[in-house]
Amino acid sequence: MRRSPDSARARALVLLPLVVISVATALVLAAATAPTTAAPASPTVATAQLTAAHTPPRIIIDTDLSLWWDDTTALGMANVLEQGKVTVLGVMSDVKNPEAAAAIDAIDTAYGHRTIPVGAVADSAANTAKHGYSDLLAQELPHAIRNSSQAQPAVPLYRRLLAHQPDHSVTVVAIGGDTNLAGLLRSGPGEGSALAGRALVAAKVKQLVIEDGLFPTGGPPLTNEAIDVAATQEVVAANGWPTPIAWVDGFTGVETKVGGNLCTTVPAKNPMRIVYTKLFGCGPPGDGDWDGPTLLFAVEGPAGIFTELGQGGAAVINAKGGLSWGAGTGHPPEVYVHVADQAALNATINTLIDSR
Repeated sequence: MRRSPDSARARALVLLPLVVISVATALVLAAATAPTTAAPASPTVATAQLTAAHTPPRIIIDTDLSLWWDDTTALGMANVLEQGKVTVLGVMSDVKNPEAAAAIDAIDTAYGHRTIPVGAVADSAANTAKHGYSDLLAQELPHAIRNSSQAQPAVPLYRRLLAHQPDHSVTVVAIGGDTNLAGLLRSGPGEGSALAGRALVAAKVKQLVIEDGLFPTGGPPLTNEAIDVAATQEVVAANGWPTPIAWVDGFTGVETKVGGNLCTTVPAKNPMRIVYTKLFGCGPPGDGDWDGPTLLFAVEGPAGIFTELGQGGAAVINAKGGLSWGAGTGHPPEVYVHVADQAALNATINTLIDSR
């Protein structure tokens, strides 16, 4: 979702190739470097360590894809990285646009990932959100999900996906409204887990990476928070989201202008090009990109491209009802994220969205 400070809508990467090392090699290296009196690591322990080191990050994306350019880039990037660099467990729509689920499925299908589960926010059929480019994607590209009625309800899908993951292994990438997140926190046992929502999140989620706010000073509710202000308040409450949070705030997208080469680098039916040309023609980018950086940080961390700030503090609701940076007492660790190397950020995103 777009997050421009100037308009009050204000919203790395080359992963190191996975190094495959056999358990036997690991044990030999350990034995060679350990003191002669130390017992060698058991195969079970060594195998677990190697698996943890080389398992691609697991992510669930929660998006308001429909209207803004950057939701498309984030989902496209995730699909490119899905080829061995990340595992996309599911994608949730958090806006009441019944065509959004079809558009998400169309993007995933275009990249060869039609089996990625798609969830739809409750009451999607109300159709109160603007459609933007969602209908165009559904018209231009193959997909199996025709509308939100054929997608899975988001909160039960969240619960099922989380229930089957190792503890503290999932990163939730929130690039839209917080309705699904708040619903997950309030959910009761079921869908594969006896844990209530907040306890299930605490058990299975490693980190929430969320695009919102203008830190540290803050302002009124901006585009993402404004989708469901009450839901954001639930997430940031002292008894709200129970895991570490990284806020990739509205300053990250202002100069992140990407996609200008798509008309010459990818086929006409590439979903990135379809959306870009609808919004900007084949001219220069007409808007910044906030969600691409959020996805990138969620997968890679700072990586020399971003800087983490605000340690010891936390996002709080200010007097205007928006987000500011305040005291972190009683909260899990939180940071807010700004750009450290804009050129590298833009180049990394362009490389990913120019793929295929």
